[in-house]
Amino acid sequence: MTEKALPSTKGGDGKVTPAISKREIARAAMLAALAAPDIAPLSVLAQRLSRFDPPHADDLLLAAIARLRLNDAPGARQLLDEALALTPRHAMAAKTLARLGCWEPSVLEALAWHAEADAEAVELLRLYAQASGRPIAFIARRTIQCAVPPGGGHLALEWVGHVLVQRQVPPAAAASVVELQLPDALRGAVDPEVYLDGVPVAAPALRGAWLYPPRLVAIVERDEGGDLLVRARDTACPDRPLALLLTDDGQIRAEPVLTPLAGSVGEELSRLEPEKLSLSGIGIPGLLFALTREPLSLPQPVGLPAVLSPTVDVIVPVYGDLEATRVCFDRLLSCDPGVPMRIIAIDDRGPDPIIAQLLDRLALEGRITLHRNPTNLGFVRSVNIGMAMAGGARDVVLLNADTVVVPGWLRRLQVAAQQAPDIGTVTPWSNDATICSYPRANAATPLAEVDVPALSALAGHVLDGQAIDIPTAVGFCMYIRRDCLAQTGWFDAATFGAGYGEENDFCQRASRLGWRHRMALDLYVGHVGGGSFGPAKQARVDQALRLLARLYPDYEPTVHGFIERDPLAVHRRALDRARLFSDMVQRPFMIVCAKLGGGTERFIQDRIAVRSRESADGVLLLRPDRMEGKPRRLILELPDRPELGNLFYDTLTELDLLWSDLARLGVREMELHHPFHLTADCLTGLAARIPYRVHLHDYSWICPRITLTNGDDRYCGEPTDIRACEQCVAAHGDVLQTGMSVAAWRAVTRPVLEQAQQVDCATQEAAGRLLRYAPAARLCVTPLQETVAPSSFVTPPRQAGENLRIVVPGAIGPPKGFQILLDCARDAAARVLPLRFIVLGYSLDDDALIETGAAMVTGRYEEAEFPGLLSEITPHAAFVPSVWPETWCYALSHVLAAGLPTAVFDIGAQAERLRAQGRGMLLPLSLPASGVNDALLAFLSRS
Repeated sequence: MTEKALPSTKGGDGKVTPAISKREIARAAMLAALAAPDIAPLSVLAQRLSRFDPPHADDLLLAAIARLRLNDAPGARQLLDEALALTPRHAMAAKTLARLGCWEPSVLEALAWHAEADAEAVELLRLYAQASGRPIAFIARRTIQCAVPPGGGHLALEWVGHVLVQRQVPPAAAASVVELQLPDALRGAVDPEVYLDGVPVAAPALRGAWLYPPRLVAIVERDEGGDLLVRARDTACPDRPLALLLTDDGQIRAEPVLTPLAGSVGEELSRLEPEKLSLSGIGIPGLLFALTREPLSLPQPVGLPAVLSPTVDVIVPVYGDLEATRVCFDRLLSCDPGVPMRIIAIDDRGPDPIIAQLLDRLALEGRITLHRNPTNLGFVRSVNIGMAMAGGARDVVLLNADTVVVPGWLRRLQVAAQQAPDIGTVTPWSNDATICSYPRANAATPLAEVDVPALSALAGHVLDGQAIDIPTAVGFCMYIRRDCLAQTGWFDAATFGAGYGEENDFCQRASRLGWRHRMALDLYVGHVGGGSFGPAKQARVDQALRLLARLYPDYEPTVHGFIERDPLAVHRRALDRARLFSDMVQRPFMIVCAKLGGGTERFIQDRIAVRSRESADGVLLLRPDRMEGKPRRLILELPDRPELGNLFYDTLTELDLLWSDLARLGVREMELHHPFHLTADCLTGLAARIPYRVHLHDYSWICPRITLTNGDDRYCGEPTDIRACEQCVAAHGDVLQTGMSVAAWRAVTRPVLEQAQQVDCATQEAAGRLLRYAPAARLCVTPLQETVAPSSFVTPPRQAGENLRIVVPGAIGPPKGFQILLDCARDAAARVLPLRFIVLGYSLDDDALIETGAAMVTGRYEEAEFPGLLSEITPHAAFVPSVWPETWCYALSHVLAAGLPTAVFDIGAQAERLRAQGRGMLLPLSLPASGVNDALLAFLSRS
C-alpha cells in the first residue's frame, strides 16, 4: 500500500488544517485499538500497517505488538525481525525481541548500543548472561561494563596485551553487571578488550571513541503551546543515544531518550529535528542530562516555588589538593553557619583516591550529599550539577574546595543578599579574591600569612552589616539567590567549561536583567587559590578574559573603573586602622619621604635599621604619593607591619584624620627627608604639630626642578634674580609638581627649614649652598656613614694596545650626566680613541649609548652585586659624570671603595669628597666631551 496524504482543509475561521497521511491515520487507529478491550480489529490493523510502502520500523513494531495481543508470537517475531533489519538500532524492536528470548547478534548489538542511555537495555543484557551463561561487554554511562554469568570468574580489561583493570567476580545466584573503569588518560585513545577467565568476551558495541568524557550541548525552546522543543547532542560521541531527565521541582517525571537519526551526526545542532517534551502538569520544570545530571538551560519563564526554603545549599566541587580539601570540609562541618545549610559535594574524579575516600566517609556519615561525576567534567559543569541538585526552592553558595569558612559565615552572606530585592549575588572578603582581596588590594596574599578567624571577627565588628555594590561576584565563595539563578540560567559550560570567567559571565547576564552584585564587608573567608588548576591557571585566566571581552565589551572597562575608583579603599583602611590600634603599640618616631628610589631610599632604609636597633619602639613612615589623575595622598607605612598596607589619607579631605591617628600613635619626633608630593598644607601641618629634623638629599626645598639644572640639564648657576628661576621652571617644567611659583614655594619651605631642630647636610658644600636660602637654619654637616664594604678589587694594568675601560656607575639620567656621557662615547668612536665606557647600571637611553660602539650597559643591579660586576668588567678607571651639585652620591662611594682612579666634574659633593681624599681628577663643568676624553686619557696615562 502506497502512502498518500488526504487534502488540506480550511475551517470556518479561515485556518488551514495540514494534510494527514494514510499512514498517520492507520497508526492512530492502531494505538486506539491497542488501548481498547476489544482485540478483534487488531489483526486487520496489523496487516494494514505492515504493508505500507515504504515500510517503517515503527509501523512494524506496532503491528508486532498487536500480534502479541493476539497471542501470535511467531508473527510478532517475524515483524520485529523485519523492523530490526530496517533500523538495526531500533530500541523497542530489540528490547521486545529480547523479552521474547530472542538473543540473535543483531538484538545484542542493538541492546549494547542503547546501553549508554537506557537502563532497561543494561538489564536485558544481564538477563542474556543469566539465560545463556555467556558474558557480554558494552559501554554504559561512559564506562565499560560486563554482564557476567552467575558462575563469576576473573574479569580483565586489556589493551595490546597490557592488563589495565582486573576484577575477581565471585559466583552468585544471578548474573551481575560489573564496571571496569578505564584510566582517564586512555579514554578515547585505545580500543580495549574484555576477557573472562582468559577468554575474549563478546563486545558488539564497544569502541574506544565512545569512552571520551562527555561534552553535552543543547538548545531548548518552547513551542506555541508552551511545551519544550529539545535539540541535544554529546559532541564527544555525537552518534550515541542521549538520555534526559524531565523534572518537576527536582522530582523526575520522565526519562526521554534522544536517538540521533542516520546521517544527522555532521549537522549543526540548530538544524536537528527537535524532540517535543510535554510540560503538562509540571509546575517547576527542569531538564537534566541523565549521564552527568548537568542541567539544560530552559527558556524563560521558569517557575519558582511559592515559598523558598530557609535552607541554603552549599555546593563544593572537588578535584585535587587533599590537604586543602580536608581543611575546607573540617571548617564547613565544625563552624556553625548561622542558618540551615546542606553541603553538596561534587566529586569531579580527581587523581587522588584518598579524596574520594574522604568524601565517601562524610557521605556515609550523613554529613554531606555526594554526587560523583561519571568522569572528570571540569569545574563549571560540576557547579551546574550541584546547582541543579539544589532544586528550585533554595539559594545556593558556590564554595571552592580550598576555602576556609568561619562561624556565622553563611548568615552574613544571606543577610547581605536579603538587603534588597534586586541583589543577585554576594561575595565576602578574602586573602585571594581579586577585587575583594584584603589585606592587599586586587592581589593575593598567601593563606598562611593571614589569620582568617581573627580577620573575619574584626570585619564583623568594624563593618557589621555593611555591603557595597561590585561589578561582578568572585566565584571562590559566591552566594546566589534562587530567583536570580532561575531568571539568569546556569553557568555557561559550553563557553567557559575549562574554568575561570564563568561567574563573571553569569554576573554580566544577571546584570543585564537588573540584578546587582554585592560584597559583604563584614565577612572574611580564606582561600588557598589556584589549587584546582595549578600552573595552567594564568593561561585559563587569559583565555577567559578574551572571551569576556568579546561577549561583553563593557565588562573590562567597568571592572577597571571600579578598581580605579577603589570604593573598597576606605573599608580596607578601616580594617587596617582597627588592627593598628588594637596592639596599643606607641610609635614615637616618624620618617617623612616619598618613595624616590636610589640613594635617598637607601638612606631611609639605613635610618630605619639604625632606629630599630636603638629603640624597641616601632618606626613609622609617612609616604607622600600621587597617582595620575587622582588627588595627592599620604600613606602611613609600618616597616614591622607590612601587612597593613591600606593606611591612605586624602590630602584634601582627610588631614584631620591623619593628625588624629598620629596623635593616637604617640608620634613626637619626625624626620623630613624630601618634600616631593607634599602639599603646602601637609608640609606646614606636619611641621606645626611634631618636632622635626630635616635631612638634605637634593635641592627640592629651594628648586622645583630639584637639581638646580636648566633646560639643558646643566647646573644653572643659581641666578640671584628669582625671575630667572621662574622663567626656567615655566619653560622647562616643575619636576617637583608644587603647583606654585618658585617664590611661593620658597616662602613655604624657608620657615620649615629654619624652624627645624636641625638640618643635616652630608657635605660642607651643600650646607653652604642651602644657607643662602635659609640663613636662620640650624645646619649640621654630618658626612654619611659609609656602609659600602671594603673592596678587594685591584685595578688592572693596561696591556699594550688595550682599550681603557671606564666604568660609569649608577642610573645615568640627565642630571647624572647622560648627555655628556653620550657625547664622550660618540667622540671616542669618531676619533677612534682607546676608550670604552661601561655603564654599571642603566641610562636614559641604553640603545643610543650602545649604538656608538664605544659604550656598553650592564643593566639594573642590586647593590650587593656591585663588587662582583666590577670584577667582571675589570675597569681601569671610573667616571661619575653628574652635572649638578650632588649632596652625596652612593655610586661614587662604590668606586672610591674599589680604589679606582676616578674623574668627576668640579661641583657639589662629588668634588668635595675627591678633594678630601686627595686623589682623582676634577674636570671643569664647562669642558666639552672631546676635552673630557682627552683629560681622561692624560689622567690615566699618569695613573
